[in-house]
Amino acid sequence: MKSYVESLCSLAERYRRAEAEIIKAYFAAPRNRKQHVYWLKAQAFKEYSAIKPLLKILATFYPRLDGEVDRHEFEEIAEKLAEETKHARLVMDLLEDLGEKKLKPGDLPWLSADKKLARVRARYSKTFAALLHGSKTPSEKEMRRRDEGLERAAVTLTEGGGGALYEVCVRLKKGAMERKIAVAFREIYRDEIDHKNAGARNLANLVRSRADFERAGEIIRQVSSQRLRMRNEQFGFPLKEEKLRALERRCARSLSR
Repeated sequence: MKSYVESLCSLAERYRRAEAEIIKAYFAAPRNRKQHVYWLKAQAFKEYSAIKPLLKILATFYPRLDGEVDRHEFEEIAEKLAEETKHARLVMDLLEDLGEKKLKPGDLPWLSADKKLARVRARYSKTFAALLHGSKTPSEKEMRRRDEGLERAAVTLTEGGGGALYEVCVRLKKGAMERKIAVAFREIYRDEIDHKNAGARNLANLVRSRADFERAGEIIRQVSSQRLRMRNEQFGFPLKEEKLRALERRCARSLSR
């Protein structure tokens, strides 16, 4: 019999594979520079948007370090800031390498399905919605909340779609542009896998009952389903609506343990 956490990870894995299908469908057809620039700019926004909220949190936490704020928690946030900054730099450098002019964060688009993803995440943690999407700067009260542990761990398990985008991109070999994408995304891929593992570790300490299990599963389904729609928009809708709904149904089948 699977443990609760094993079943939740299996659920997240189904969505990871579905997200990879969307991305593979995009790359299955020949693509030009303009098409690659479109999705890369949207990805650069996602990477850049977390930086300001993370800086705000670190500035708020620093005076309380080793008091109210545990040093391990502070280190985790600082590491996330370093990762998001690196990811943004890699994608922005790639865009310029593909011939784009020097870009600023204000040049990057926030797509409609991505905005909706931030709203879905905010149902479970406004703070995490801000951290993962830059949708707002979290208030100090939100930063200090300790009653959202299960919700935040479930959202973390979905972060980056389990690395689906990067897993597909690092295997690209056809064409000079695709090979450049593969090189840039290799470093990001390693970081995103660590995020997924962190979510699983946290859930292992928080899922204590059937109710916890079902709550976490519902959060994973809601967030991951919108992630599929976000990716489909980001890549110019390579999957038709009927196929996308079929993917969602396949992923969201009942949890078992």
